[in-house]
Amino acid sequence: MRAVFLALVIVGCAGCRSLEEPPGGDPPPFEFRLGPGDRIRVSVWGEDKLEHETVLGPDGVVALPLIGDVRLEGSTLDEARVEVAQRLRQSVLVDPVVSLALLDMRSHVVHLQGEVVTQGPIPFTHGLDVVSALSGAGGATRDADLGDVRVIRGVRGKPTAYGVDLEAVLLGEQRAMWLLPGDVVYVPAALTPRWERWWRGALPWADPLPTPTR
Repeated sequence: MRAVFLALVIVGCAGCRSLEEPPGGDPPPFEFRLGPGDRIRVSVWGEDKLEHETVLGPDGVVALPLIGDVRLEGSTLDEARVEVAQRLRQSVLVDPVVSLALLDMRSHVVHLQGEVVTQGPIPFTHGLDVVSALSGAGGATRDADLGDVRVIRGVRGKPTAYGVDLEAVLLGEQRAMWLLPGDVVYVPAALTPRWERWWRGALPWADPLPTPTR
């Protein structure tokens, strides 16, 4: 279902001719909060049998020894630790010392689509920009149009497309757009082969050679 939704968003925004300018300045502060798909480890000092690894379900709930289901979605790691400790204190333990570690983050991702080596989600980290995200996906394919990259972001409940000229970014002429969790980076295919674009740029007065055929 999520894949279908992403496809519809890309189809709706990738061809937009009216694009927003990428926001400037530094990325806004980001505080990680647990969400569905995140894997955590819960341990209690002196209680080895209570150490447990689990994944937050689609409803944001985990099942833990002694205390059963606990909703942790939307909690910071420290808030989740305090919640688990309180639940254990209400059961059988006195002043439990709880540790909670994040093992795998799946709830906060950025999606890479189009002419990239590896399509799909990559983990979000604060300060992630378009260049770093593209590198995390293995880079762009040879057919990519780096001058017309789109970043699709939900703004006030509606998908908004931003235009990013990665060629200008790589040349140091523009600053790379920073990303937020849930952003979709779409790299379109170039309508004109890269060798032909180079030819026209280097020799604007000459016609390019015919495209080789197999």
